[in-house]
Amino acid sequence: PNRHSMAMAHRPAACQLRANSWSRNSPMAHVRHADIRVRSHTTCQHQHQQEQQQEQQSAASNRRHVGLAALAAVMAVQLPSPAQAATTAAGDWSSPGLSVPEDPNVPRFVKTASGIRIQELAMGKGPIPAIGDTVLIDFVLRRANGYFIYSTVEGVSFQPKDVPVGPVAFTLGQDASWIQGLQEVVGRMHQGSKLRALIPANLGYQDCGKDQPQPPTFATQRQLTNHCKEPLLFEVALLRVTAASKGKL
Repeated sequence: PNRHSMAMAHRPAACQLRANSWSRNSPMAHVRHADIRVRSHTTCQHQHQQEQQQEQQSAASNRRHVGLAALAAVMAVQLPSPAQAATTAAGDWSSPGLSVPEDPNVPRFVKTASGIRIQELAMGKGPIPAIGDTVLIDFVLRRANGYFIYSTVEGVSFQPKDVPVGPVAFTLGQDASWIQGLQEVVGRMHQGSKLRALIPANLGYQDCGKDQPQPPTFATQRQLTNHCKEPLLFEVALLRVTAASKGKL
């Protein structure tokens, strides 16, 4: 079939009927027939374009509705309370970021009012620090996808052995150089607890070169600088709480 017959096959029935509605035996049939073919072809092209646009708009609208429904379903998931967290080995720092736990006994993340997502890993029995108390912590810092940046714990991930490690201390609520999200997280922990926290960028590093905690070497600081404006995953162990009346560590 030629292109004209193929085009005719795809025209709406009303367009084909209008194109054939002139009798070839009527006076001036060949003139009228030629004229109506031109007008009919133009009209049908316009109608066909309108139908294509309507179909594309309908498909796009359907995709948007499906996407919004999926997002609403995710946001509607109710996560368990931190009190339901299972106790795990306090020395295990091997967790790969935010992958869904395979063990049903491992707790899921819960979201705080400020937007931090927290997963309790080990529940301590010591005191909860107050504003002005000095806290001693170990932590592992990763990107949200689990990509390793730095750890105060020796032997974690691929951190070189020449990178200095060891717990770090700060005064809770009184040292503005420490990022807000980490202070909030530590302020809700019992001594001896361990948790994983996804801290959003607005509660994380505002000044990437000065805000604490800072990795100790040029290479680890560069890793942090490259990703400091992203949500960051901290795995934190609260080792000790020293009350303000007893002085700093």
